[in-house]
Amino acid sequence: MAPARAPWNISALEKQFRSDIEGLRAVAVLSVVIFHFGVGALSGGFVGVDVFFVISGYLISGLLLQELERSGSIDLWRFYGRRARRLLPVALLVMSMTLLVGLFVLAPAEQLFAAKGALASSLYASNFYFMTLLADYFAPESALNPFLHTWSLSVEEQFYLAWPTLLLVLWRCRPTVRAVASAMSTLTVLSFFLCLWLSYRKQDWAFYASPTRAWEFGVGALAVLRPVTDWARRSRAAVPLGWAGVAVLCATFLMVTEDMRFPGWIAVVPVLATAAILISGASGRSGGPAGLLELPLFQWLGQHSYSIYLWHWPIVVYASILGINDPMTKIISCSVLTLICATAGFRLLESPVRASAWLAAQPLRSVTLGLSLTVLGSLIAMGLSQAARTYSTHPLQAELIHAIKQQPTASGSGRNCLIGFVDVEPVKCFFGAGAAARTIVLFGDSHADQWSTPLAQLATEQGWQLVTLLKASCPVADIADYNVRLRRHWPECTKWRKQALAEIRRLQPDLVVVSQFSSGYIRGPWTARGQHAVTYEEWANGLNSSLSHLRAANIPVLLLRDSPTPGKNIGNCIARARWQGLPEENCDTSRPNALDAKISPLESAIAGSMGMRFADLSAEFCDNAVCPGARSGLLVYRDENHITTAFAARLMPALRELLVGSQMSQAVSKR
Repeated sequence: MAPARAPWNISALEKQFRSDIEGLRAVAVLSVVIFHFGVGALSGGFVGVDVFFVISGYLISGLLLQELERSGSIDLWRFYGRRARRLLPVALLVMSMTLLVGLFVLAPAEQLFAAKGALASSLYASNFYFMTLLADYFAPESALNPFLHTWSLSVEEQFYLAWPTLLLVLWRCRPTVRAVASAMSTLTVLSFFLCLWLSYRKQDWAFYASPTRAWEFGVGALAVLRPVTDWARRSRAAVPLGWAGVAVLCATFLMVTEDMRFPGWIAVVPVLATAAILISGASGRSGGPAGLLELPLFQWLGQHSYSIYLWHWPIVVYASILGINDPMTKIISCSVLTLICATAGFRLLESPVRASAWLAAQPLRSVTLGLSLTVLGSLIAMGLSQAARTYSTHPLQAELIHAIKQQPTASGSGRNCLIGFVDVEPVKCFFGAGAAARTIVLFGDSHADQWSTPLAQLATEQGWQLVTLLKASCPVADIADYNVRLRRHWPECTKWRKQALAEIRRLQPDLVVVSQFSSGYIRGPWTARGQHAVTYEEWANGLNSSLSHLRAANIPVLLLRDSPTPGKNIGNCIARARWQGLPEENCDTSRPNALDAKISPLESAIAGSMGMRFADLSAEFCDNAVCPGARSGLLVYRDENHITTAFAARLMPALRELLVGSQMSQAVSKR
């Protein structure tokens, strides 16, 4: 009599090559690449990464559980050797080529930033590296790092490192597939609830950290167990289940957006849809999605998916930096170059190494290769880091780096004057004279912080006291604001604004200077808030609401028009121009592209209706045609919209005229 089959054993079908999974890889990589190429219709293309996670959990767990049941152990050397041959050679090639091209395309400071990303990637930790950057409001923009996409590869690599050992430990504790499956289920549920909890508290942790993404691998692992695959083979529902998964996954690509609180509950949709497609494919029935996924085009793209994913992002980043902004030109050129590089990398390196009989004969050879490539990649990244630091000491570059890093007086004081996103309690910081006859309050977001340097200097000069009330990304205007970093509406801003206004009324200052990133909140080309940006009417109502509280308390207000918004990182642009020997004028922005012509009349009218003063200092930044990236030898902007501290200090005479001039003095004296 044949022995009874273990009810939790994985399907024998998983021993075979699954061409439908190869096609599903194609769908995943296509969605990510199309999204990164800027095709707006595929707003949720980034969830292709989640598809990859589920596939990895499905395939890797299937192989490991088979081995455990067959031999009672896992050959870790063989497992890690296969992963090393599969992943590391082409990853090192892409990293090296990206850094090499960066020597010519990027400024030294950008080269250093890229090299740090490369080092983190080489050490399988780029997800944690980029996660830590999000905590720094003025950190370099991660979207311009050519290694940002490696965060998902690091998550997968961390899974590959931990999962076999974990399964082996679980098996040693209770050597049955049923017990291991129960433990996997528990870990999957715990990871999911951790992800859900952090999605509402530390969204960047939930997005980048491997423990909060482990449940996606876990869902794939559970889908490979025999009760699931046996059901698929028996049930006629397996085919419609697969097509339902395809429909839901496509809907996710079209309907999910970056400003949703992802992963959270939303990630359940593409994860379960992917699992449904995998389960349907295990049924072996005709008429399912496998017929579509097995088309030659999907098979080719799936086979090259790893190389395509590695190459596409550096190409997109460099195309943007080189000024290829026309959407169609960018899509075509980046697509062609990505396919050329991916094909060459696959044929010349990835496929030969992966299929090497000599390496496969003894797993220790593959592991040694993997360790050697890891060390070599780390050494290359560290070497480029040191070279970039050396280049950065050149006077022309060092001057720019210093200007970019120099913080305004308030936020650079070390007293938490510019409070963070989740902080609610207003922080008052005092500058200038201690016991002054005149008190000025600076009220607003990080664009108000820009003015703290000249205002603090002016306060010291005139014997005044300057008090700052500042919160990053929180406007004075009472609008339903959305925080791009937190990817949610944030009541913390509303609470802070309300308390700050109450604190100003308690202080009864002689003047409140109000400044904010107006164009950054209003719908138009200057905002990154997408559908959460407000209309001009909503902005006017919100500003009127906040200023009315100060008018009711008879507190004089000077409303400063926000500085022009170039919309590109001027500091990096000029640094590149100097590095490449190009004219710095290439970094100038035309006046119409830097100034929202509707804001000044709108805010001026609001201030005038309340008897408050409005000042537009745009003439200090722009002439009639352009807004230069540098004026009188000074860098104007440290990034896409914040002015440098050195240039802000240069504007003190203009502020002195506003605050010490007869018109303002008379307005305050009449109070």
